Amino acid sequence: MARALLAVGGLLVLLIAVLIAAVALTEEDETRAVDNLLAENISREVATAEDNRRRVELAALTDFAWDEVLIVREGTPPEQLDEALGAEFEGGLNYDIESGELFVFVRDGEVVRYADYRGRGRFALDEPVTRFSRDEAVFEVNDLVAQPVGGRE
Repeated sequence: MARALLAVGGLLVLLIAVLIAAVALTEEDETRAVDNLLAENISREVATAEDNRRRVELAALTDFAWDEVLIVREGTPPEQLDEALGAEFEGGLNYDIESGELFVFVRDGEVVRYADYRGRGRFALDEPVTRFSRDEAVFEVNDLVAQPVGGRE
């Protein structure tokens, strides 16, 4: 009886090892998906900021650690985002950057999350990809145009 249990246990260990090897060998590069809830929160805050006479602070809308955000103006070629990141953007773009601004949140040089702007307004940006520190990512909205408040790095 003990030999049979030992044989079955050994076979299970072997099958689990084969399964782990198969997963490891067929694993593709992981891509991140757009954070839909964050995208909707940003869009809603911009839409209601003007009515409520307040600023939109990206730090207040996020519940994760980040130290800078890159805001990509709509119509910007993906290569410019890659250049600004210093690496290829591995987000799953199931939409086009033409649909609105893209917010790429970075911590220690690594992308942690990203979201697209889905509102009717726009962000007044000087460059196709504009970098803001966590403290600088504050916008004042007037006529659905979000202007950065203060200076940038």
